[in-house]
Amino acid sequence: MKRILLPLVAAFCSLSVWADGYDLNEPFGFCTVTSRTDAGTSYNMTGGGCYTYPIPDDFTGKVIVLKSTGQNMKSTIQNAISQNDVIIFDGSDGDFIVATSVGISTKNKTLLGINNARICTEWFVTDQIKDELTKAGVSGMSTSGGGGTLTNGKKVSEAAEYNTRQIIINLTDDDDEGYRNAGILSLSSNAENIIIRNISFVGPGAIDVGGSDLISCTGAKHCWIDHCDFQDGEDGNFDITNSADFITVSWCTFHYTERSYMHQNTNLVGSSDSEAQGYLNTTFAFNWWGTGCKQRMPMARAGKIHMLNNYFSCTGANNCINPRKNSEFLIEGNYFAPGVSHYYSQSSATAVTWTTNNYIAAASNLPANVGSTVTVPYDYQVAPYAEVPSLVQGNAGATLPFGESTPEPDGTKGSIFWSMSNDTNAEVATAIADYIASTSVTCGSNLDLRTHGTYSSIRFALYQAQTIQTAAASDNAVTFSFTTKSGNKFKASSIELYATKAGTDNGTMDISWKDAGGKSTIFSGVSPNRNNAANNYYSYYSKEISSTATDGTCELVINLYNVGASNTDGSINKKDIGLAQVIIKGSIIDPTGIETPVTFSTAADGYMYNLQGQRVDSSYRGIVIQNGKKFLKK
Repeated sequence: MKRILLPLVAAFCSLSVWADGYDLNEPFGFCTVTSRTDAGTSYNMTGGGCYTYPIPDDFTGKVIVLKSTGQNMKSTIQNAISQNDVIIFDGSDGDFIVATSVGISTKNKTLLGINNARICTEWFVTDQIKDELTKAGVSGMSTSGGGGTLTNGKKVSEAAEYNTRQIIINLTDDDDEGYRNAGILSLSSNAENIIIRNISFVGPGAIDVGGSDLISCTGAKHCWIDHCDFQDGEDGNFDITNSADFITVSWCTFHYTERSYMHQNTNLVGSSDSEAQGYLNTTFAFNWWGTGCKQRMPMARAGKIHMLNNYFSCTGANNCINPRKNSEFLIEGNYFAPGVSHYYSQSSATAVTWTTNNYIAAASNLPANVGSTVTVPYDYQVAPYAEVPSLVQGNAGATLPFGESTPEPDGTKGSIFWSMSNDTNAEVATAIADYIASTSVTCGSNLDLRTHGTYSSIRFALYQAQTIQTAAASDNAVTFSFTTKSGNKFKASSIELYATKAGTDNGTMDISWKDAGGKSTIFSGVSPNRNNAANNYYSYYSKEISSTATDGTCELVINLYNVGASNTDGSINKKDIGLAQVIIKGSIIDPTGIETPVTFSTAADGYMYNLQGQRVDSSYRGIVIQNGKKFLKK
């Protein structure tokens, strides 16, 4: 494997992290130069002076560590960015919530995520909204004509957007349409030398309302967006417009879930054909466009765009790479997986250079080049396209080993960790042990918890059906349960989990929640898609739930059926469905009415070992190896 040849830039507080010969901790590409054409120019891409974690003791800049309050933190985050050089988002207390986009209009800032930090929009697209849109036939309406005047007096020129916005106004009585501002970060023209790394950005769901992007880079200069995950942006996932310039987007993932309804247009570069020329110079390197992405990967106008070693598994997409008016594209070493048939179209581009080292599974020939050969003013080498799927899938997204391993229960939030092994005991945090009487995870008599399997760095418990069933039944159920002590109640707010098919093309799940209010279905008849899912290995399920405060037993029940097949000799071809990282979020309510946020979850991994290969427990301090990864536990 060849290493990328990086420009000579200052790597302040940099700690090398390597993957298959590639340094994952160095800025590169357009963010490190000052010219779109002249080789030899360089830019000192430092952010706030440090862009790795832990922060060295001798770093003299201002650093702040933020943890979630569970409430809207827009003003807190805004103030932290204004007053500090390095802003660390620590995800150990849960997701960060913002009601509207946080503005960045200053220079020299670094935003880092540790402990699985996620920043999420407060508003999200509900099933009720999607049902009403479907009833009205919005998905089949025009996105380029029609429209009318909304009841709030605003005029809309497109039929799909007009009807979507009017339906949401009718459902929410929000004439101000504040939901249209459901974004996370907005980098303005005053922003420069900005580094954002290792953070997951979770939006409300793609919907045609002319709304906000997860991140909008509007006129900002010299930005490095690295190892981030973008999911369900309302308008775009990450858009670069209004003469923004010298941007690198590296090792990021872009995808959509069931939250999104339409308009899964992930990355726009240049907002209109009238964009000023000479700007928008952008490097997209080692990124992954995956499940649910429909188009704009990217669509670009005016800029010079370098597409280097990106991976596309977005089957069902309408269009991937889309050079438009006045743009220049250099496309090399990219990999379009099987099923990605609409991989390219161009309109009025100045120049497009497809090198011979791209791979398109759906085509025997590469698209034709346009105009003169496109070059970029920095040094690099191209990874062989055959290595791109494993290289990108294994390292893209918020995967940098920042922070400790899975956070331990800390007496503030409170947790339960289920082991998901044949030992059904759970570890209960001291902070909530007084509230919980018992916990368990059990599987029905027809299921065999036979082993563990690791898929794309996630460790799954594999359940194998011993007989084939075509509908949900108790003997095919995996049940996660806990019982509160008398006088204490639990109220659930959301569930999430990962599921995979381990060597099978069938398998169905019903997921339900049971408490004092009865049993309610969360997902019905869903099927993990091994061939068209996140990381090509698993599907992610997440939903907000409405529950009853319960004094007694609560259960999350996952029924597995249609697993396996009958052989011609009458025997059963046994197959597996894997479950991982099952999480139930909610609150414990004690007899005085005080609520304590809690998270009940399966451990993200199995056991830990020291460097001598000896098994150690959670209290161990030092270097440990867990699931093949090395951590420093402090």
